[in-house]
Amino acid sequence: MRKALRSLAGALLPGTLLVAAAPAPAADQPAAVVRALLADDTAVATVGYRLATANVDLCVEHMVESGMLIETLAQYGSDYRAAAADILKLTERPTIALVVPGSPAERAELQPGDALIEADGAPFAETPPTIAGGTFTAVEAAMTALDSALADGTARLTVVRAGERRTIDVIGTPACKARFQLIPGDDPDAVANGTWVQLSTRMAGFAKTPDQLAAILGHELAHNALGHRKSRAAIQRAQELQADRLMPYLMARAGYDPAAAVGVWASFKRRHLGGLIQDATHPSWSERLRAVEAEVARIAELKARGEAIVPPADLRPR
Repeated sequence: MRKALRSLAGALLPGTLLVAAAPAPAADQPAAVVRALLADDTAVATVGYRLATANVDLCVEHMVESGMLIETLAQYGSDYRAAAADILKLTERPTIALVVPGSPAERAELQPGDALIEADGAPFAETPPTIAGGTFTAVEAAMTALDSALADGTARLTVVRAGERRTIDVIGTPACKARFQLIPGDDPDAVANGTWVQLSTRMAGFAKTPDQLAAILGHELAHNALGHRKSRAAIQRAQELQADRLMPYLMARAGYDPAAAVGVWASFKRRHLGGLIQDATHPSWSERLRAVEAEVARIAELKARGEAIVPPADLRPR
């Protein structure tokens, strides 16, 4: 897998940075890595947006979603900043790296490369990339500022595009509370903490189709949707099964094939995948796979009868 070049949000691993390591990359490697990350980021942002906006009624906590990914040069390791500036048009200011198709950001005609100056009159912070390894601080602050501006449903953004200052109104859409983020890394990890849904590039690499990616993201979003928080092992095991069971409903309601979850979970079982996935706080893969298969079969029955795709009562917000 490619080496990490961006920092992990401190909300999950305080003080931890994943950065490009020595030796320096070959001359053509940074551009290839940044382009590959952009493709993966686009897939994660697009699938995450669909899952979060299609399942608002199944989530305990909500937010207003814009459908844009914000980045800055400061979050990239020094070897990759030139490529990020060239390919993603990033600046020292928070900058739009991508816009999800069909999202409020696209409807507002925001574009990748737009540098964010203000939201409802409050300035976004500028952070020069002085740290060699990279920092995520400015991006997280920009996301928080944007979420705050959008809380009432709309935000007036001031951006700079090609040297020209523009004012653009964004009308957001209700969504489950979740910020989706791809983290460069070789460990097969995915995690949710009530606000973030993060997965490593290696974990994303297990998904060969959008439906399979929706299964991986859907499991983590299910934890947020159900209001799960870390607890003692026995409770966590029950929560993992709950998230496994809710995940195919989130997928189906967002237009993804829930049967893809069976294939992904069966693959994880064959690989004896660890981490998220298999420790004292998680049930066996056989038990998890059976739970997913049962709910996928129930969804198929609901569709065959022409009924709404509604999960059982124990998987709905209370």
